[in-house]
Amino acid sequence: MPEVPPNPSDVPPTATEQGDKEKVRERHQNLSSQHHDDHQKSGQDQESRKPKAQDFISKGPVIPDEMPPKASREEIEARMKELNK
Repeated sequence: MPEVPPNPSDVPPTATEQGDKEKVRERHQNLSSQHHDDHQKSGQDQESRKPKAQDFISKGPVIPDEMPPKASREEIEARMKELNK
């Protein structure tokens, strides 16, 4: 029967595991540097797109000129029953 070490961290990593760790480390560094670059670019974009007071001025609700004809309550209830079958 194989001997199991008391602590799994005492086992030396195999060549494959070591290579995988290096690949993961390289990928993490690449992603971190890309994220850092993207974050700097988005920060510059946000500074140039700060809202101004005019952006918050409301012109009120927009009511369309042509509204559909008003339906009676019975028509609405009949349509509701038809759609909910």
